[in-house]
Amino acid sequence: MQAQTVTILGLGRAGASVGLAVKAKLPVTVVGYDTNPDVARAAQAQMKAVDAVEINLYKAAAKADILVLMLPVAELEETLQAIGGDLQPHTLVLDFSGLKGPGLKWARKQLQHGHYVGATPVLAAQWLADGRTDVTAATPDLFQNSLFCLMPSPDADPQAVETAVNFGLVLGARPYFIDPMEYDALVQGTEALPGFVAAALFNSLKQSTSWQDMLRFAGSSFNLATLPLAQPKDIAYMALNQKEASLRWLEALINELTTLRRLVYESEPQLLTAVFEELANERDKWLLKRQDNDWDERTMPDIQRPSMMGHMLGGLAPDARKKGGSGNR
Repeated sequence: MQAQTVTILGLGRAGASVGLAVKAKLPVTVVGYDTNPDVARAAQAQMKAVDAVEINLYKAAAKADILVLMLPVAELEETLQAIGGDLQPHTLVLDFSGLKGPGLKWARKQLQHGHYVGATPVLAAQWLADGRTDVTAATPDLFQNSLFCLMPSPDADPQAVETAVNFGLVLGARPYFIDPMEYDALVQGTEALPGFVAAALFNSLKQSTSWQDMLRFAGSSFNLATLPLAQPKDIAYMALNQKEASLRWLEALINELTTLRRLVYESEPQLLTAVFEELANERDKWLLKRQDNDWDERTMPDIQRPSMMGHMLGGLAPDARKKGGSGNR
């Protein structure tokens, strides 16, 4: 059986970018759904990221051979509950939401049909400084030459996992396997902590008597620094999902701010400059590694059987492996 329909729930920049990448490489129909009708219309008419828009969530899910959930984690449980009985038995459900432990638990409880695999396509290095999130900023190379984190459960169908791997290759990303709980602990630092910083930064300035004047001059630095506030429910959910980790990160942040406060108070220009220069150098090294996409290897599981849905990805698997390999090299 060959895939006929890929459905994407959530058509912001990331979801529409997935649609563009799929349409460029696979002979399938891409169906889009978004709770905002204007976003859905823009994804189809303006960006050509989907072939059709479905206004009914249940119908959108029921059509899918591959269902991509590009949703805030705060909306995931309710969505899985809503569509859990409408999926086809063979449907591959790719969950791209921000946390994988909760998603795996909810999928086991709510999905009556289909095969769930938690995954995250990592933003390509060239787009890291671009803070746009709206559908009109979609691009087919949003995840090109990056990582496709795969977090299947231990009992996941191997054929479903292989299909998920191939889908990541369609996005131009290299498969990278990691335990769901380990992933959640790591993104607690890279996602929840920036949310804490954004909240503290915005509120500290908002309380200033000069706040209205500041608004006139705030530029890209302030915008990007406070961008995590665009997903307030997700920040709150991540903060409480691993409460102990959140408290450790907050304590570490407070300690760093206390050190900087002391250096400023003691007027130590050379030492303060040295601190910022060292951190700037480390940040440059990180950006170079992201651009090279050369990380420690994780071995991809050996999957012997043919893909779950036969040749759902139109014979992609053999060609993709010749070009990029099936593991992390």
